[in-house]
Amino acid sequence: MQDSEDEQGHSDDNVFVTLVAGVIQTPRVPRPLGHNTYQTGIYRTLERVLRNVTSEKLDSTMSDFVRFAHFAHVRMGTQLYMEFVNVCTNTILHLVCERRTSAHIVRRLMEIISGYAQNQADHLALAWRRFTPSYSPMGGMTPVMLVAQNHQFDALKILLQYGMLERERRPSYVIISLLFDFPRLEEEERNLCCDSLMRELKACVALCFRVLIHVSIAEIEMQIIYGRQPLITEWRDHIPRNRSCDPCELSHLCRAVIRRRLLVLGLLPNGINALFLPRCLQSYLNLEH
Repeated sequence: MQDSEDEQGHSDDNVFVTLVAGVIQTPRVPRPLGHNTYQTGIYRTLERVLRNVTSEKLDSTMSDFVRFAHFAHVRMGTQLYMEFVNVCTNTILHLVCERRTSAHIVRRLMEIISGYAQNQADHLALAWRRFTPSYSPMGGMTPVMLVAQNHQFDALKILLQYGMLERERRPSYVIISLLFDFPRLEEEERNLCCDSLMRELKACVALCFRVLIHVSIAEIEMQIIYGRQPLITEWRDHIPRNRSCDPCELSHLCRAVIRRRLLVLGLLPNGINALFLPRCLQSYLNLEH
């Protein structure tokens, strides 16, 4: 059985097996993997696959990746395998999350990988990862931080529903990124009017406060002291008092505790519908309002 699965993981039509053969095993390409030659080859290949990917194509690509990640270490060796999977993971996350029109693709990606998200050490727990600096222009950012900075409301909402903001090391830092970091826009998106971008920014800030319990005003003010200018002039008006200086409302604290428990059990967001609660409360737990 193991042999047949291994064979399946290394089949010729697996895009990641093809990448190994074309990028890693080509004699003219120097080692180590971290050299830009490798990263560029992997990125260009996966970009062709994922740039305008459909949900069906994403299913096929991720099935290839799952099979590859499970069995490729047998033939590649541990170090080469770890480096290669790291580059592929960064590239998949970046290409899926960077597009402003990719909310449905982000949702499908989360559906595919949510079963692996509980174990941070699992190579398939993509949503936990930060983009590795040497392989990505978004070095140190997480998928949540990337879509938040780009003001991608729909994609951000999906990631938050899956508990990705609760999983951040410093959840409140996403608010700082929203307030101070300019969005990374594609060429065709730069014609978006400032009013539209500002509406999306304010909506993303409000969305994050459906999850966050507290934000430090002092940390935001410190950014201004360092010379950074907030994108929202009246930024204080968009931080609820019950998230900064006043006690948090009991309903939100209950939401936070229930969501945290579901997150620990790996049941976000689908487990919300299994709770014996009125539909309006289920919707509240799922960050719909």
